[in-house]
Amino acid sequence: MNVPATTLRQSDTIKDDETLGVLYKGESMFFITDDLRVTKGFPGDLVRILLDQGIKNTSRIEEKVVGIGSKEMTDLLVHSLISKTTLSDVFLRKQGVRRSNPMFDKQFSFIPPNKKKSTEKCGKTSVKMVLRKSDRKIVLVEAGENFVDLLFSFLTFPLESVLELVIRAKDNLTLGYISNLFRDLNTIFSVSNQKDWEKGVLPPFYSCPNEFPNIRSQDPPEFHYCYSLAFVNRSSREASTVNKPLDPKSPKPSTTNSSGYVEKNSFVVTDELVVKPLSLVSSIFLLKELEISFDDVEQKVISIGEVEAIALLGASLWSSSALSASLNSFAKKPKQEPL
Repeated sequence: MNVPATTLRQSDTIKDDETLGVLYKGESMFFITDDLRVTKGFPGDLVRILLDQGIKNTSRIEEKVVGIGSKEMTDLLVHSLISKTTLSDVFLRKQGVRRSNPMFDKQFSFIPPNKKKSTEKCGKTSVKMVLRKSDRKIVLVEAGENFVDLLFSFLTFPLESVLELVIRAKDNLTLGYISNLFRDLNTIFSVSNQKDWEKGVLPPFYSCPNEFPNIRSQDPPEFHYCYSLAFVNRSSREASTVNKPLDPKSPKPSTTNSSGYVEKNSFVVTDELVVKPLSLVSSIFLLKELEISFDDVEQKVISIGEVEAIALLGASLWSSSALSASLNSFAKKPKQEPL
């Protein structure tokens, strides 16, 4: 049975250095299980881990030393979002990153939030879903710039903020086994209790969608240009002018976080989160490419608020059909509309 339990040995000292943002003080050793549970390196914890895996005979235990480089770190990050056996996949089976695997969708089926809660939010963005009636797959979504800005903003969120939003949302939202790592991080290191641990703060001019009220962008810094003024009576005085950076995304010079990532337009978003400008030709071509007949297609308009956005954020990380996995549950029995 391959059930790795990785240890961080005492030679890998974790020192208390406030300038580096280190979370744990002193020399320490930890056990990390295949499902990314982290415990302190006490002998009793190791015995419990082995017994939980049904290992009672020490002859079944084999120790291996593995090297961890940038490739392994990347594979660990990806598999922590989609795999039930993260360490085994990366170090024993040597599985690289896969772009799509239907097994992942089945392993981590999305548990939708309460629909009633999702309809009680205000200030929503409406989108039109085009569904395949035979299997309820969302073929594409027709949306404006607000929805596309929401999708692009996912790329700016720190992973810690994503976990905070998705894992701590109600109705048992999950995000692979990295959720175990996140919970143990808070338990062992008390990250959530640290006063200087800022969550959900993006650099200046990063767009913050209304659907995530706890995500905010820093105010732009101020630069002061200092100079001296000389007068004819040979007197002088110091003066300064305040200069603020301009938002590079804004079509008009602006010093505030006012601009999104795309210009005002209509777009088509596929189930795989491919964004294209809206056109009748591209929509018909997509239906033809997927071999979908017109009589197997229907439309549904839904609103995107905080609950739907969190569901979409989680699904975008682990599912190859992010729209279907996250938004299908919010649609009531569809009312058929002609295309």
